[in-house]
Amino acid sequence: MKKVILLSTLTAQLLTSNLLADGNVSTEPYTHTEELAAQERTWYEVAMLKPQTPLSDEELRNRVIYTNLIGAGVVMAWGTAFWDYFTITPVANNEGWFGKDTKYGGADKLGHMYSTYLWSLGFTSLYEYWGMRDDDALLYGSLTSWTFQFLMEVGDSFSETQGFSYEDVVANTVGAAFYYVREKYPSIKSKLDLRLEYIPDFNSDVDFFTQYNSMKYLFALKLSGFEEFEETPMKYFELQLGYYTRGYSEHEQFTDENRERVIYAGVGINTSEVLKAMGWTKTSKIFNYYQLPYTYVPFGYDFDTSGYVQPYSRPYFGEKK
Repeated sequence: MKKVILLSTLTAQLLTSNLLADGNVSTEPYTHTEELAAQERTWYEVAMLKPQTPLSDEELRNRVIYTNLIGAGVVMAWGTAFWDYFTITPVANNEGWFGKDTKYGGADKLGHMYSTYLWSLGFTSLYEYWGMRDDDALLYGSLTSWTFQFLMEVGDSFSETQGFSYEDVVANTVGAAFYYVREKYPSIKSKLDLRLEYIPDFNSDVDFFTQYNSMKYLFALKLSGFEEFEETPMKYFELQLGYYTRGYSEHEQFTDENRERVIYAGVGINTSEVLKAMGWTKTSKIFNYYQLPYTYVPFGYDFDTSGYVQPYSRPYFGEKK
């Protein structure tokens, strides 16, 4: 879908801000020296609108409102200029979920869930960077993420090529809710990740953000989050449950025999924990959201052939089994 291009691009920028700003937000009152230092802000601080003095709760809430209003304007302007928003009267489409007769075999629904999840991370990090309390930033960040996605769905309702999809709204809601719950309860965050595995196909005519033939979505249960494994080598391992499709794209001319809708379970290496042990703490956080390929052994079941899939029995890009 076209909308994922804008979502993923902006979210990547927000994720970068989270990694760069992590641990740099102070809740202590500014001293005179700190105020002088704040006057010489970096380009990054200027771009991210870092306040030079602490903001009041009302000022922070106003920033949240302005963020939503500006975002809504950008979405609608972009959709009108580059997509086909407001070319028809509003329509709704029944896109289905994970069935064989769906456009992407359900991969796009997981894409919505994951992108809303990352949007929530990005906006929460941004609000924390501005000085908002953690609990408030978490709530407003998740709501802003959901709002942006919903506004895009509203724009899609005026699009001849898209249409409003309640399935997308449900997937967006799950993504925002999962992020909120995961961040709200540290015991869940230490044990469970939602990740995307992706190797871009540079020879494909499909844009990078809708190459579902090259993507997998998964949940990872990290043994490092369990007290009994914290001081053992088992903390470097994890259990995975994922889903992917191959051959489900209007851009690819695959036959029914080459289509796959695969759910899989796997045992893998916790890349984040390995990098953390090497001292690469900030870099390790990326792999809580991105799954490094070929670092696990999967065992899958294909719903299209009603058969089991051997580990790595099909190369990426999905052209042949």
